[in-house]
Amino acid sequence: MSDLEKKRDPDMGILPQTTHFSEFDTGQHDVFVVQEEGPDFRGVTCFGAAVLIAKAQFGLGVLGIPQTFLALGIVPGLICLICLCCLSTWTGYIVGQFRLHHPQVYSIGDAAEIMFGRPGREIMGGAFWLYYALVYGASLLTLSIAFNTLSEHAICTTIWVAVFAAVTFVIGTVTRTMKVMSWCGYVALASVFISSWIVAIACLTQSVPEAAPKDGPIDKAITAVATGKPFSAIASAIAVQLLSLCGTAAYFNIHSEMRDHSQYNKSLFLGQGFVIVNYIILACMIYGKVGVYVTSPALGSAGPLFKKIGYGVALPGLLFSSFFHAHLAGKYGLVRLLRGTVHLQKNTLTHWFTWLTMMVIVILFGFVIASAIPFFDDLLALMASLIGLSFTLIIPGFLAMYEMSKFVKSPEDGTLAWLSNCKSKWNKNWVNTVTTCVAILAVCLGIFILGAGTYGAVQSIIDNYRDGVISGAFSCEDNSG
Repeated sequence: MSDLEKKRDPDMGILPQTTHFSEFDTGQHDVFVVQEEGPDFRGVTCFGAAVLIAKAQFGLGVLGIPQTFLALGIVPGLICLICLCCLSTWTGYIVGQFRLHHPQVYSIGDAAEIMFGRPGREIMGGAFWLYYALVYGASLLTLSIAFNTLSEHAICTTIWVAVFAAVTFVIGTVTRTMKVMSWCGYVALASVFISSWIVAIACLTQSVPEAAPKDGPIDKAITAVATGKPFSAIASAIAVQLLSLCGTAAYFNIHSEMRDHSQYNKSLFLGQGFVIVNYIILACMIYGKVGVYVTSPALGSAGPLFKKIGYGVALPGLLFSSFFHAHLAGKYGLVRLLRGTVHLQKNTLTHWFTWLTMMVIVILFGFVIASAIPFFDDLLALMASLIGLSFTLIIPGFLAMYEMSKFVKSPEDGTLAWLSNCKSKWNKNWVNTVTTCVAILAVCLGIFILGAGTYGAVQSIIDNYRDGVISGAFSCEDNSG
């Protein structure tokens, strides 16, 4: 056995070392280095990273979870939510461990290349960009809904989308680092947190749900276990819960800009703990009080006044979400083009030209998608089912098995040579066995929800076309509902 193999062999009692041959890597160094000049791409603190991790998932999407209990019932819905939260925390932990051992990894595309070669990098890297560009479009649309609500549809919806595309371009281009993002994240997270709890408390204080009939008996139809629901509704409910936890792909980027990478686990557990506690409590409070009269998002469940208050308080968080998602897609392009050059961390003309170009592309794409696709919500659900689940469950499951195998790639090894190590290592000890079982569960569950969520999204698009509820492209109609 070579010295290198001894370092990587867990049976020798020595921790794994970072050794890997990669087409995109020129050495075992970090993507970003600490330097005195230029943008500070290594300035995120432990608490800053925790805020970014929490904000990557905690948005107004939290108010879509109560409605999932309509299709599942409160007991299966709560069990499903807790299990998915625990599983997403585990996959976030795997991301951190993988980056510690492979510091040259910047995005999920780089991680996919290590396991599946260049095709994996191109597919998953492109999927990462597409997903966050689409989520940016969704953020623009959410801002237009907020201002249509606050202004009672004062101007054309497409104009609102264009205005906020311009605003996010200005803000997004001057916030090149996660360090600055984390400062903004404190305010953004607080605004969405306060907004969500305002709505939840307002629901609790109302004797009758706002959407319920004002006369006659009221049946909230709160059930422990929902029965008679179609498979598409159940699949869609599970997908909505998991999609509210689809921030895992951004953890690579956050980890790469942390000042001290060894603090990542603390950041992860702080951020995920905040998200999980709020998801569970808010979902149970709102559904338990409103029942079948819950809306999605649940901002409307407390009535028009509290809907306006909720959107007003949440505006900093909504604005942050828009340029944060644009930042993730734009930064991917910047790193992909300038990695390994002096321009990546220098305020050169090439750096600024590349950064501005990447942001313009993302923002124009998001604007067109948000304005032109008549079934945008369903499109986002479709893309999240096809792509987001891969980030949250499927790819991290494979990452866990790769790390468990303690594989060291030689130049003569094939792309999937690490799989043979998995076969020989999975039952060496109980840690490997548990890791393998959870990884397989994550991959299988991800594939199942991918199929079921895609089916639910496609069925919803078909139903909406049939019922005539889909508006036209670049519509001026009020979308505040």
